[in-house]
Amino acid sequence: MKKALIAAAVAGAFVAPTAMAAEGATVNIYYPMAIVFGDTEDTNGQNSTAEETLRDGGGSRLDFTWTDQLNNGMSLTAYLSFGDIDQSEAGGISSRNSHLALGGEFGTIAMGANEHFFEIDAITDGYAASWALEGTAAGGEGLNFQRIGTTGFNFTRRDTNSIWWTGPQMNNLQLRAAYIMGPDATNNDGADPEGYQIGFTYSMGGLNMKVAHASYDDYNADGANGSDATAGTNAEGTQFVVHYDFGSFSAAVGLISMEQSEGANTHEAGGFFASFIMPVEGGRVILNMGELGDQDTNSQSVNDSGIQGFDLGYQHDFSANTYGFVRYQSQEAGANFDGTGVDSDTSGFMTGLVFSY
Repeated sequence: MKKALIAAAVAGAFVAPTAMAAEGATVNIYYPMAIVFGDTEDTNGQNSTAEETLRDGGGSRLDFTWTDQLNNGMSLTAYLSFGDIDQSEAGGISSRNSHLALGGEFGTIAMGANEHFFEIDAITDGYAASWALEGTAAGGEGLNFQRIGTTGFNFTRRDTNSIWWTGPQMNNLQLRAAYIMGPDATNNDGADPEGYQIGFTYSMGGLNMKVAHASYDDYNADGANGSDATAGTNAEGTQFVVHYDFGSFSAAVGLISMEQSEGANTHEAGGFFASFIMPVEGGRVILNMGELGDQDTNSQSVNDSGIQGFDLGYQHDFSANTYGFVRYQSQEAGANFDGTGVDSDTSGFMTGLVFSY
């Protein structure tokens, strides 16, 4: 769902020219809410933290899309997205992905803020990657494995000051590229944050393959988009995701490899994630799993520094716009995954409703 809503702005750019401009905005809302019961134990069960709360999954949002047909046959799409419209913790509304996109025979060129394809490609879990438990646990969803634990850097990000191109489909192949200019510079900051993403998709029948490479320079160590950039920091990731619809069920498998350099130190991590969705009468059964192996620092493996997790659930359709779900998720993180020397075992059960229109 998250992927579909984000793609709405791009899809609008391919509408055939008409004599009149579009009237008004297309409005979409995505609103999930769940009751969560969870527990985290660390250091071999010596410490325990319980979670009992309502959550919107972090994915609640309100989207507006306008498309204007230009006189030269091209189209211009304005996309405004607002997130954090939750009521579970009295949060405030904030800007999410907002940009302008120019469409034509060349595909689309957009500029503004966006969650680019390196992140979006990993959303295969059937829940729009909305249901991470408190802390690090996110079960088996792919976004949980786009990070280097020892440094805190992650590729799950909303990039501002960016421009990107999505090419037209040619023989089932589509090229993609993005350039991220980074946060605004400050006087004498000694850093020049920037990044890029390149990749392609290939689709034929029930097969869909996505390849993406991302690179970021001088961003602060945890990958955030703020102005506290760290000079000399570089992070790169390469990801391959293949999805196939077998008819009776669909499967998606992703492989990811990441590296980050900080001064004289180089950290590496790699792993996989997989999703299996089986339609049943009235809904779907969904299984997700993933793992990051032990990380390397300066080509030396760090023992007990990986994570692994899974989630299993069922979604039941109440209408074309609403479904209910139950889900159990679990994750184990090694004592040296994040450098704290403390292992953790997190699990939780949730049940809720998702409305999208």
